[in-house]
Amino acid sequence: MATTIVILVRHAKAADRFDWTGGDRDRPLIDKGRKQADRLAAAVRREEPVLVAASPWLRCRQTAAPLAATMGLQVELDDRLGYDAPDVAGWVRAAVRDHPGRAVVAVSHGDLIPMYLFQTGLVDGFPEFRTGSLFRLEASRGRVAKVELVDRKQLKRQLGDAS
Repeated sequence: MATTIVILVRHAKAADRFDWTGGDRDRPLIDKGRKQADRLAAAVRREEPVLVAASPWLRCRQTAAPLAATMGLQVELDDRLGYDAPDVAGWVRAAVRDHPGRAVVAVSHGDLIPMYLFQTGLVDGFPEFRTGSLFRLEASRGRVAKVELVDRKQLKRQLGDAS
Protein backbone atom coordinates (compact mmCIF):
# COMPACT_ATOMS: atom_id res chain seq x y z
CA MET A 1 0.00 0.00 0.00
CA ALA A 2 1.20 3.50 -0.82
CA THR A 3 2.44 5.83 1.88
CA THR A 4 0.53 9.06 2.43
CA ILE A 5 2.51 12.04 3.73
CA VAL A 6 0.54 14.17 6.19
CA ILE A 7 2.05 17.52 7.11
CA LEU A 8 0.56 19.18 10.17
CA VAL A 9 1.62 22.83 10.38
CA ARG A 10 1.31 25.14 13.33
CA HIS A 11 0.22 28.51 12.00
CA ALA A 12 2.94 31.13 11.65
CA LYS A 13 3.58 33.97 14.09
CA ALA A 14 0.46 36.04 14.69
CA ALA A 15 -0.21 39.30 16.48
CA ASP A 16 0.23 39.03 20.23
CA ARG A 17 -3.00 37.79 21.77
CA PHE A 18 -2.72 40.24 24.67
CA ASP A 19 -2.11 43.29 22.47
CA TRP A 20 -4.66 42.37 19.80
CA THR A 21 -7.94 44.22 20.37
CA GLY A 22 -10.11 42.21 17.97
CA GLY A 23 -11.51 38.72 18.30
CA ASP A 24 -9.00 35.90 18.55
CA ARG A 25 -10.28 34.16 15.42
CA ASP A 26 -9.38 37.32 13.43
CA ARG A 27 -5.84 37.68 14.80
CA PRO A 28 -3.59 38.11 11.72
CA LEU A 29 -0.03 37.13 10.98
CA ILE A 30 2.67 39.73 11.64
CA ASP A 31 5.60 40.36 9.28
CA LYS A 32 7.64 37.58 10.88
CA GLY A 33 4.69 35.24 10.43
CA ARG A 34 4.31 36.10 6.76
CA LYS A 35 8.01 35.24 6.26
CA GLN A 36 7.46 31.97 8.13
CA ALA A 37 4.46 31.17 5.90
CA ASP A 38 6.54 31.79 2.78
CA ARG A 39 9.32 29.58 4.18
CA LEU A 40 6.83 26.82 4.96
CA ALA A 41 5.50 27.02 1.42
CA ALA A 42 9.00 26.76 -0.04
CA ALA A 43 9.83 23.74 2.11
CA VAL A 44 6.54 21.88 1.83
CA ARG A 45 6.01 22.31 -1.91
CA ARG A 46 8.74 19.68 -2.42
CA GLU A 47 6.23 17.11 -1.14
CA GLU A 48 3.82 18.12 -3.95
CA PRO A 49 0.69 18.24 -1.79
CA VAL A 50 -2.66 17.65 -3.46
CA LEU A 51 -4.60 19.18 -0.56
CA VAL A 52 -3.97 22.27 1.58
CA ALA A 53 -6.49 22.57 4.40
CA ALA A 54 -6.66 25.03 7.27
CA SER A 55 -8.55 26.01 10.36
CA PRO A 56 -10.99 28.79 9.45
CA TRP A 57 -9.17 31.10 11.88
CA LEU A 58 -7.41 33.94 10.03
CA ARG A 59 -3.84 33.16 11.09
CA CYS A 60 -4.20 29.59 9.80
CA ARG A 61 -5.73 30.69 6.50
CA GLN A 62 -2.93 33.23 6.02
CA THR A 63 -0.29 30.58 6.79
CA ALA A 64 -1.79 28.15 4.26
CA ALA A 65 -2.29 30.70 1.47
CA PRO A 66 1.29 30.90 0.09
CA LEU A 67 1.58 27.11 -0.19
CA ALA A 68 -1.84 26.74 -1.80
CA ALA A 69 -0.98 29.49 -4.29
CA THR A 70 2.36 27.85 -5.12
CA MET A 71 0.61 24.54 -5.77
CA GLY A 72 -2.27 26.06 -7.73
CA LEU A 73 -4.74 24.94 -5.07
CA GLN A 74 -7.41 26.61 -2.98
CA VAL A 75 -7.16 26.51 0.82
CA GLU A 76 -9.91 24.18 2.02
CA LEU A 77 -11.28 25.44 5.32
CA ASP A 78 -12.11 22.71 7.79
CA ASP A 79 -13.63 23.22 11.25
CA ARG A 80 -11.92 20.02 12.47
CA LEU A 81 -8.62 21.91 12.32
CA GLY A 82 -9.90 24.83 14.41
CA TYR A 83 -11.51 25.45 17.74
CA ASP A 84 -15.14 25.35 16.60
CA ALA A 85 -15.26 21.55 16.11
CA PRO A 86 -11.74 20.27 16.79
CA ASP A 87 -11.03 16.78 15.44
CA VAL A 88 -7.51 16.62 14.01
CA ALA A 89 -7.61 12.81 14.24
CA GLY A 90 -10.75 12.73 12.09
CA TRP A 91 -9.19 15.06 9.55
CA VAL A 92 -6.04 12.91 9.34
CA ARG A 93 -8.04 9.68 8.91
CA ALA A 94 -10.13 11.22 6.13
CA ALA A 95 -7.11 12.74 4.37
CA VAL A 96 -5.21 9.42 4.41
CA ARG A 97 -8.28 7.55 3.18
CA ASP A 98 -9.06 10.07 0.42
CA HIS A 99 -5.49 10.70 -0.81
CA PRO A 100 -3.56 7.40 -0.63
CA GLY A 101 0.04 7.70 -1.73
CA ARG A 102 -0.11 11.49 -1.96
CA ALA A 103 0.87 14.38 0.31
CA VAL A 104 -1.63 16.51 2.22
CA VAL A 105 -1.18 19.57 4.42
CA ALA A 106 -3.23 20.87 7.33
CA VAL A 107 -2.61 24.19 9.08
CA SER A 108 -3.94 24.22 12.61
CA HIS A 109 -3.14 25.44 16.11
CA GLY A 110 -0.22 24.87 18.45
CA ASP A 111 -2.24 22.98 21.04
CA LEU A 112 -4.56 20.95 18.81
CA ILE A 113 -1.84 19.19 16.81
CA PRO A 114 0.26 18.03 19.80
CA MET A 115 -2.93 16.98 21.60
CA TYR A 116 -3.86 14.76 18.64
CA LEU A 117 -0.36 13.26 18.51
CA PHE A 118 -0.33 12.63 22.27
CA GLN A 119 -3.86 11.20 22.46
CA THR A 120 -3.15 8.77 19.63
CA GLY A 121 0.13 7.65 21.21
CA LEU A 122 2.29 9.03 18.41
CA VAL A 123 4.38 11.16 20.82
CA ASP A 124 5.22 10.92 24.50
CA GLY A 125 4.31 14.13 26.29
CA PHE A 126 3.95 17.48 24.59
CA PRO A 127 6.91 18.53 22.47
CA GLU A 128 7.88 22.16 22.05
CA PHE A 129 5.98 23.11 18.91
CA ARG A 130 6.75 26.65 17.85
CA THR A 131 4.88 28.79 15.35
CA GLY A 132 5.90 28.09 11.77
CA SER A 133 6.95 24.52 12.59
CA LEU A 134 5.46 21.25 11.39
CA PHE A 135 5.06 17.56 12.01
CA ARG A 136 5.62 15.25 9.04
CA LEU A 137 3.71 11.98 9.31
CA GLU A 138 3.93 8.93 7.10
CA ALA A 139 0.79 6.80 7.00
CA SER A 140 0.02 3.54 5.26
CA ARG A 141 -2.76 1.02 5.72
CA GLY A 142 -4.64 3.70 7.63
CA ARG A 143 -2.01 3.94 10.38
CA VAL A 144 0.65 6.52 11.07
CA ALA A 145 4.01 4.75 11.04
CA LYS A 146 6.43 7.65 11.39
CA VAL A 147 6.30 11.10 12.99
CA GLU A 148 8.98 13.75 12.60
CA LEU A 149 9.00 17.23 14.13
CA VAL A 150 10.55 19.85 11.84
CA ASP A 151 11.20 23.04 13.77
CA ARG A 152 11.14 26.41 12.03
CA LYS A 153 14.92 26.73 12.54
CA GLN A 154 15.43 23.50 10.60
CA LEU A 155 13.31 24.91 7.78
CA LYS A 156 15.47 28.04 7.68
CA ARG A 157 18.64 25.93 7.47
CA GLN A 158 17.21 23.63 4.80
CA LEU A 159 16.39 26.61 2.63
CA GLY A 160 19.64 28.44 3.33
CA ASP A 161 17.66 31.37 4.72
CA ALA A 162 19.82 33.91 6.50
CA SER A 163 16.91 36.06 7.73
